[in-house]
Amino acid sequence: MTSDFEQIPAIIDAAVGKVGSEFNFPFPEVLEVIRLCTINRIAVLGVEIFLVRNDALYASGCSDYDLQITRKWNEVKIDDWDHYVEENNALASECVHHNPAGDDHVYVLTTSSWREFGEIQKRRAAES
Repeated sequence: MTSDFEQIPAIIDAAVGKVGSEFNFPFPEVLEVIRLCTINRIAVLGVEIFLVRNDALYASGCSDYDLQITRKWNEVKIDDWDHYVEENNALASECVHHNPAGDDHVYVLTTSSWREFGEIQKRRAAES
């Protein structure tokens, strides 16, 4: 199934490749992708950085702001979603600014729209 993130043409146009089902983005274009996510109410839940060598990707770093967000946002409701998106995405941008990678690196974003977030919550509840 296509994610809501993938429904935004400008985001797909910014991608320089795809690993499995995840698009990857160069610096500084990844910052524009995060901005587009915010405008489209899509939360960036995490950032991963990969070194590209000989057409292979090697993990180079990842964000940890999800720990801070999880402690603060024990439960997210529809009325909170816009604020949740803004806070996550500000931290994602901050992470990228603190970890600017060169041309031999790409960024992968873990994202979720409200619809997708709700589906995940329903699955978790059913598994409990």
